[in-house]
Amino acid sequence: MVMIDANLVFAEAQAVTSTGDTASTNSYDSGGTTLGDSGQTGEHIWVQALCSTVAASGGGATLQPVLQDSANNSSLADVVAGPVIGVASLTTGAQLWAVQPPPGMRRYWRIVWRVAVAALTSGNFDAFITESLQRNVAQASGYTVS
Repeated sequence: MVMIDANLVFAEAQAVTSTGDTASTNSYDSGGTTLGDSGQTGEHIWVQALCSTVAASGGGATLQPVLQDSANNSSLADVVAGPVIGVASLTTGAQLWAVQPPPGMRRYWRIVWRVAVAALTSGNFDAFITESLQRNVAQASGYTVS
C-alpha cells in the first residue's frame, strides 16, 4: 500500500486542457540549497504520474509528464521527460509514468503536463513522490464472487 504525504503531492485530480506546458498545482521543496544527490537518499523514492479521470480531445492530443527542478523555484528546467502518451491511453487509473529522480536534483521540484498536437477537452491527473510504486488498477464495480 502506498502512503502519500500531502507535502509530496504535485497534483491531485488536476485538470489539464490547454496545449503546451501546464505546471503542477504544487511544487516540492526538498529543503536544502546544495543537495547534490537529493534523489539518492538511500531510500528508493519514485515520482509517479497517473490519470485520475479519463481524458478526451477533439483531435488526437498527447500528454507527456515532465519532472523539472530549480534552485530558486522560478527558473525551472526539464530533468526527466516521461513518455508521450496518446489520448486513447489516458484512461481512469492508468499509470502514466514512474521514475526515480536522478542524482543532482536541485532544491525545488515540480511536474509539468506537456500537451501537444491538440488540446484536451477533459482529463484530470495526479503526480506525487512515494517510497513505493502505485500498483492499484481501477476495475469496474459490480462483479460477483462465487
